[in-house]
Amino acid sequence: MGKKLFYFLSLFILVIVISYFTHLGILNALFPTKNLSIVNISYIFNTAFTLLFTALIIVLSKKYKDQLGFIFMAGSLIKIGTFLALNKLNNLEMSKNVFLDFFIAYVICLIFEVYYVSKILNTIK
Repeated sequence: MGKKLFYFLSLFILVIVISYFTHLGILNALFPTKNLSIVNISYIFNTAFTLLFTALIIVLSKKYKDQLGFIFMAGSLIKIGTFLALNKLNNLEMSKNVFLDFFIAYVICLIFEVYYVSKILNTIK
């Protein structure tokens, strides 16, 4: 499991860094005066949550193998809810553009979460 986890972390960090700089490059080219703080917050939040959540899934995979799918769905719901709550507490406006900036990072992280959790579920007997 350690080798697979290292592979997951390496690939995840590489893809998230590339997508972050690509996202910033596109936004800077199209909207040079746009405030990019929400993009930074979004990538940091989604990356940290994905790393913590994946570690939690690994820890819980042995003991709660029958409930792992439900834990995964609850974690995804908690991630969106937490991000929206943080935005509301910080009085950040949730326009379509702000949500899109969050959603791009969210989808990239979600793809990795789904892939890795499905690999864990396939190995559990």
